[in-house]
Amino acid sequence: MFDAARFDWRIAAGTVVYSELERLRAQASSGKFDVIAEKLSNGKDSHIANLNRQCWSDGTGNGAKDIGGVQLIISTTPTTGTVGGINRASFIFWRNRQTSGVKSATAFDNLRSTLTTVYNQCSLGGLKKTPKWVITTQTVFEGYEGTLTSLIRYRQVDRHSDGDASFLNDALQFKGGPIFYDEDCPSGNAYMGNDENLKLVYLKGGWMKMYPEVDPANQLSNVHKVATFVNMGTNASRHLGVVSGIT
Repeated sequence: MFDAARFDWRIAAGTVVYSELERLRAQASSGKFDVIAEKLSNGKDSHIANLNRQCWSDGTGNGAKDIGGVQLIISTTPTTGTVGGINRASFIFWRNRQTSGVKSATAFDNLRSTLTTVYNQCSLGGLKKTPKWVITTQTVFEGYEGTLTSLIRYRQVDRHSDGDASFLNDALQFKGGPIFYDEDCPSGNAYMGNDENLKLVYLKGGWMKMYPEVDPANQLSNVHKVATFVNMGTNASRHLGVVSGIT
């Protein structure tokens, strides 16, 4: 029996390595830029990219050591699986919302209606606990923008302004919340949620912690470890939803 959902900590870690030759070549006047600083910066960027990929995972990768990400918590099959120690097959209240976005005739002809359905399902009476954002793929994002074409209104601010025939990406919204895309989002899906019920949590002092360099005894190189102690969790998955299989 359970009294609360429990999400075990996960560790995302990697290394940044540079050789003694690289360090010496880049010193003093012979160095065109600080190669060590650039390597450390690239290492952090790679770490963030790895974290982002894991945040989309279902938690089964790397021998079930990956972050239990969006595909686990906002599942396209919410009647199955265990999330935070609670079996969704047995407990209806712990299931997220899901509906199919397959087209009826033309591409994306059901997209806005299915987003509306999941939005309302996630909320309380359509007014409280509403989703605050939609995140999807570039293809679906462009498909959504295409459904708004007939609603475009052109307005000249002053006589020097140009006629802009399109929206900026950050101007697109759905029911007052931003809609945007992520390169690692699973194909054909659009996820909806809010920051109150979906959390990425980490231990204090454990976010992208870069450790001091280590000088291996048998190598002419230096190694920096970088690690994040983290996991994703929810306190009410019924307020999270997904439109899946969008075409």
